[in-house]
Parts: sequence; C-alpha cells; structure tokens
Amino acid sequence: MTAKDLEDIDAYNLYVVLMKSHAYDTEEYDAMARVEGVSAHNPKLNHRCVGDPNNQYFISSASPFGKLFSFKDLLIRFHRMNNFETLWQPGTDHAGIATQALVEKKLTSEKIDKNEIGREKFIEKVWEWKEQYGDIIINQLKKLGCSCDWSRNAFTMDENLSKSVIKVFVDLYNKGLIYKDKKLVNWDTVLKTAISDLEVDQREVNSKIYYIRYPIDGTEEFITIATTRPETMLGDTAIAVNPKDERFKSFVGKTVTIPIVGRKIKIIEDDYADPEQGTGALKITPAHDFNDYDVGQRNNLEIINIFTEAGKINENATEHYVGLDRFEARKRILKELKEKDFFVKEENIKNKVPYGDRSNSIIEPFLTEQWFADAGELSIKAKEVVNSKKTNFFPENWSKTYFQWMNNIEPWCISRQLWWGHQIPAWYGPDGEIFVDETEEGANKLAKEHYKKDVELIRDPDVLDTWFSSGLWPFATLGWPEKNEYLEKFYPTSVLVTGFDIIFFWVARMIMFGMEFLNKEPFKDIYVHALVRDEKGQKMSKSKGNVMDPLDLLEKYSADSLRFTLCAMAAQGRDIKLSEERIIGYRNFSTKIINACKFLKLNDCYNFQDIDFSDIRLPINIWILNKLIDVYDNIEKAMINYKFNEYSDSIYKFVWGDYCDWYLEFLKPVLNSKNKIEIKEAKAFSSFMMANILKILH
Repeated sequence: MTAKDLEDIDAYNLYVVLMKSHAYDTEEYDAMARVEGVSAHNPKLNHRCVGDPNNQYFISSASPFGKLFSFKDLLIRFHRMNNFETLWQPGTDHAGIATQALVEKKLTSEKIDKNEIGREKFIEKVWEWKEQYGDIIINQLKKLGCSCDWSRNAFTMDENLSKSVIKVFVDLYNKGLIYKDKKLVNWDTVLKTAISDLEVDQREVNSKIYYIRYPIDGTEEFITIATTRPETMLGDTAIAVNPKDERFKSFVGKTVTIPIVGRKIKIIEDDYADPEQGTGALKITPAHDFNDYDVGQRNNLEIINIFTEAGKINENATEHYVGLDRFEARKRILKELKEKDFFVKEENIKNKVPYGDRSNSIIEPFLTEQWFADAGELSIKAKEVVNSKKTNFFPENWSKTYFQWMNNIEPWCISRQLWWGHQIPAWYGPDGEIFVDETEEGANKLAKEHYKKDVELIRDPDVLDTWFSSGLWPFATLGWPEKNEYLEKFYPTSVLVTGFDIIFFWVARMIMFGMEFLNKEPFKDIYVHALVRDEKGQKMSKSKGNVMDPLDLLEKYSADSLRFTLCAMAAQGRDIKLSEERIIGYRNFSTKIINACKFLKLNDCYNFQDIDFSDIRLPINIWILNKLIDVYDNIEKAMINYKFNEYSDSIYKFVWGDYCDWYLEFLKPVLNSKNKIEIKEAKAFSSFMMANILKILH
C-alpha cells in the first residue's frame, strides 16, 4: 500500500500499515521470556474478559509465531469497541537462565570473568544488557499493531513485582509449603544449575547399550547387566533383579565386585527390575538416575555422587578417573573393561536422552540441596477450579493434559544456581540454621531471638526459578499485595490465550498462586492456540531452514495481511500451516477493500451521519443490511467460543462476496441513474456499510 492509497481512503479509517523490520542479534533477541497481560471489565455487565501474560512469542526460535498476539489484540479490540473497560498490560520476564548465559557469553568475549568482578558488578552488567535489548520485544508488539497500555509496561524484576515475589516466598515458607531438601534434580553441567523437568528436552538419538559382566563373589559366575551409561558404574551401590525372575533366585543376597572399581555391592530384589528389559538385572546408581534413586530409598542403599557440578569425575570415584569429563571417562572405562575381559558386547539402539533446552547439553540427574515448593498441596485448589468449570479450557481436551500433569505432580524445585533473578530471602546462621524473612533486618531479628545474641548471617546465594515470579503475573502486576482499583477491577481476568507448551510451566503456576493468595481463579477461560508450522506441516526450525520471520512478512505484506492470515487459519485443535501464498491471498483481500473505498470516493459516498433504517427503501440496501446483521451475529458467537477462523471467514465472505462482488455492482446502476432520492440513499448507505466493515475488521 502506498501513501497515496492511504490518502485516498483516509476518511474510512482503514489502516493497513506497512511495517519495517530492523537488524537485531537473534540470540539476544530470543533471550528474555516474554509476558503480557490483558484484561477487560464492564461494570454494567459485571463481566471480565481477556487475560494473558504469556512469555514465549518471540523466545522460541523454532516457531516465531508461537504465541499469537493477533488473537489477544482481536479480543481486546472487540471488547473495547463493545464498551468494556479494557486493560492490556504488556511486559517481560527476566528469563534468568537464558539471560545470564548470554551476558556471561558477552563478558567472555570481552575477556571478563564474572567470578572476578563479583555478583554485584555482574548484575549491573545484566541491567546494562537489559537496557540495550529489553525493549526489542515491546517494539515488536508495536510493529504487530498490538493495542496495549504501554504506560503500564511491567518487568518481573521491577521493584514492586520483586516485593510481591519475596512476600509469596516468605508466606509459603511460613505455611510449610516451601522447604529445603537434598534430592536428585535435573542438573545442567554447562550452566551449572538445577532445571525443572519442563526445561528438559527428551530427544530420541542413535545410541549404544553396553553389556558388562559383574563377577559374583566366591563363585566363578557372573551377572551381566546392560547400560547406556557405563561411567555411572563408578557410583553403583547394588544390582537389582525382579523378585519373580527365577533366573536370579540363587544370586539374591550375594555380593558382586564392581569391575575396575573393586567395591563390593549386593544383589537385591526390587519390582523396578523388568525381566523383559536388557538382561533383567540392573545396576543401581542412586545418585545419578531418578528411578535408581527411588530403588535406593526403598532399599536403604548408599548414595554415592561421582560427578562435579561441571560433569567431571570427582574424588568419590576410582582414583585414576578423577578429573575426567564424564564422556571421556566412558571411553576409558569401556577400554579398561575390554582389556580385563568384563565387556560382553555392545548394540546400536535408539533411546531418549535428556538435553537442556537452553544449553543444548546432556542433563545429568544430580544429588544436591535445593529449595522446593509443595506443588501437591498447591495443586488441590488449582485442580478444583478446573473440575468445577470455574476455569475452562478451549479446546476442552487440553484439560486432560492439565490433569495428567497435576494429578502426578512432583515437588517443584524453585531454586536456581544463578546470580540474575530474585535472590532467595533466606539467611544462614553459624550452625546452618535457616532464617527466612522479607528483609535482612527481619532475618537478623529472628536470628537474635534464636541465638540470644547477635550473629553474622550469610544469605542464600541462589535465585528463584523465573516461573515463580511469572506465576504471580495476573495479580502482582496490578499492585498486589496492596489493594487498589486496578486489582479490584481487573482481577480475576476472563481468558488466558496461550500455547500448549507452557500449560505446566506457567498456566498451572498462575492458577496455583492465584488460588493460594487471592482465593480466586486468575482467569475464567483458557484458550490454547495451535502451533504455527510451515506449509508442509513441519515445525519451524533454523536447522531445517524453514523459519518464516514475521518481520520480513510484515515488510512484504503488511501487518493486517499477516494478522488476518493467522486468524483465518486458527481452527481449534489444528496447527496452522503457514505459507506466503496464504498471506498473499489475504493481502489481496486488503487490496479488494482499498479498491472498494476508491470506488466510494469516486462516487462521492461520504455521508457519515447516522442512518435511519425506517427510511431505507432500496431492496439492495435492505438485503445487504440483513447480511450485515447476520455477520454481527456470527462474529459474536465466534468470539464467545474463541473460534477466530469462523470470525475471519464470516467477514471475508461478507466483504469480498456480498459487499464488493454483489452490492457494489448492483449499486452502479443506481448511482448512474437520474433518481436523486435513490442516489442519496445509495451514497449514505454504502458509506455506512463500509464504516461498519472497517469497524469489524478493526
């Protein structure tokens, strides 16, 4: 669209805006997880609508359209134009792991060691980075045409939000719902921090399984085990067989000597051992496998951690392997096993290996002390609001996914071994006693009451999982815990628009925290949109070369064309197969509207006065008016049920088919006639119809 085009149709307030992209560093652009909140309120109708602080539209390099802001903007504009008082509050979260990793990378390139400059200076560097790159996402939302309240832009590390985070931690700790424990966690050896199950990407890879003979003490016999991780044998504390497996009955209770290690361990019975898998006998390494850990707990086995935080062999292992990287140790162990005749064979297999979604490195189960939230207790009310239909999923089948996770929920590891984030408000006394308070002064007061004297306290260096603060978004951004008109007016919101990939990460967290601290569900409806894939239905991926950059598409085809395309293809339960041809089709739709506006201008159809329907006489006007009423009915039903494709389809058929192809053609003879009364009606009514079309499109 040219400037002349816009000038020609200016009177109709049609803004098909050309968007220009700008250069940016993809890694830094992708670093911060994004959150934006939407809500609406009509006091007269006592109805609230539209709520979504979702943070991943721009963060997923595999799917740049992942969080479809067009839907949120459609909802907010629809309710705003229907006299709702609306709030779409934009913002970002601090993406602790990703942001720290990028800043560390930047410092390394500048030959700066974060450990040398210390925590305080490092955090200053992160804030500098945030100032440089933090507004990129907000600017992208503006380029997409999102009608947010930009004056309320929020950030999870803002002072008021940080106060809310600290208060929630302290309150949950005092209720016994947050505690510290030593457990097996997912450990990223590159980032050197614990991560959640949800941040682990289980990838199917070509791998090998190795068969190793363990000599049974006092006999000439061996028991053979199969493993994909022979390096963990340095930390074995038992061999497990199934109680029903007759092959091993005579071995139970005997000891074996771990090859090349020399340590003796028992053969035990446990139901976890599957007679149909491998050899039926399992090596048990409680410190480095979640299932083995459970076996160890049931059988009171010793737990021997043989890895450092960096994934190297530590001093608990055989001396000549200490200091080796885990994969180098694997090679040497296999070589030694073969030399000493303990190696049986190896087989090629396909199996799933856990990778960190940030570091792209293989994750290790690692025994460490962490902070946990009692997610089981917090989930009780969160499940009830969905069970009772106070909160509903659209499409409904996503509620099954929600319950599948919630009914099997594990304690939530909320601590991260980072510097960037909300530092945990816990201090330790000289004997390790923990004092939790919102301030250091409060912690010192608690310590003095405990020790009966002043003591030096050391603050816990860990920070909270980013999703902990993001989970507070629906109410913390509205000023909670302080009471104010925004909190009273806009909480709870009505609908969350989000992707299925963060139902557990974020949707469940918000419901849990909302129910715990406000005893109200944060939103009435949850609309789960589909993934945007390429035209062949494949997931967009940089490695595949099939990523479509929305900024490039905006520049080529306009924001309206892209937005309309996404809405038109958003059938519930179906992924969007996006192609440029589809966008071109809806760009042509914009052109069709422009041409219709030019036709009206050419014929001086510029009467914007209200229409008195009782004065309408022309059959063609009565016909198109009834068509318009049908469209309004259809789009209202579509909006209520979040069927954006039906909304778009109804508009498209009406505008292109009924109005442009039929109505304007039938209008030409009237405009070319000598009947001044009919011409006046035609001019007034055709402009009235176009004004309504543009309102619907807006």
